[in-house]
Amino acid sequence: MIFQINFPLLVISGMQRSGTNLLNNLLRNHHQVLSYYGELQIGRPNKYFWLDLSNENDFYRRFRSLIPQNMIKRFFAIKFHQNFVFDFIFFKKIFLELEKQNNNLVQRQTLNNFFSAYFNAYLNYNHSNFYDAYKFISVTIPGLTTNLNSIKGFLNDYPEGKIFVLIRDPFLWWNSARKHTKRLEKYGLSRYEKSLENTKLACHEYKNNVFALSFDNLVKDTDNSMRKLLRCAGLEFNKISLYPSNFPYYAMDNSTFGPKKTKTILKEKLDRDLDLPEVDQNFIQKNIYPLYQEVLQGHTINFIE
Repeated sequence: MIFQINFPLLVISGMQRSGTNLLNNLLRNHHQVLSYYGELQIGRPNKYFWLDLSNENDFYRRFRSLIPQNMIKRFFAIKFHQNFVFDFIFFKKIFLELEKQNNNLVQRQTLNNFFSAYFNAYLNYNHSNFYDAYKFISVTIPGLTTNLNSIKGFLNDYPEGKIFVLIRDPFLWWNSARKHTKRLEKYGLSRYEKSLENTKLACHEYKNNVFALSFDNLVKDTDNSMRKLLRCAGLEFNKISLYPSNFPYYAMDNSTFGPKKTKTILKEKLDRDLDLPEVDQNFIQKNIYPLYQEVLQGHTINFIE
């Protein structure tokens, strides 16, 4: 029997190295959340853009357009992924069968068909165990907030969806991000600034759908932060969401300074020495830090005085 999905998305966004992976790990074991594994990369030309299938009328072309870019590298035929068995061929078969019933090619229905096919293609995991309790599918899309039209596009497909944007002290963020990937070195600071601007606008315009969350305060006071996040999402509080995924077993902390196994949130994230060029520090202090403080104090749901 096919387990059909029509739950709205709870998107975890913000710039890379802002704690999106951490927040996804905290939500992963919540009984009302069905968690997508890894980043959701269905945007084109890259994940910063929300998908638009309005010009794709052929079922097979829609399928090819919708394949996550990171899935192409990981899944063909039957593969193991984090102890789960994923069948790509079965995934394609289910999607095409469901999509052929989508006579008007409604994009939201296409997305429902995608997630139905995706979760059913994990052959050794029964996602129907908590079907009646699920309220959201949680996904991480770092960088989505760099494009305001992407936020609008998402909410057009999911008017009941939620976006939680993680913001991080820009000095600590850049200290981590610039070492994480060369692709951020040229445009990283300008993208972070744009993400903050769009977050500020979206929190004001879509106050019931878009929420800013301080990464630093999430680490300092996880209990208070998660209680407020779950309340904004209309989810019940569950202590399991105070610990990384797979608690009481170890989860991997995805750190630029070296991955570590952990059962708790590592407080050391806030105490690392800065190793930034002076020109970057001056740019952050002048152009980004004031905007960061404005978003932090005016829009984060877990602001600490």
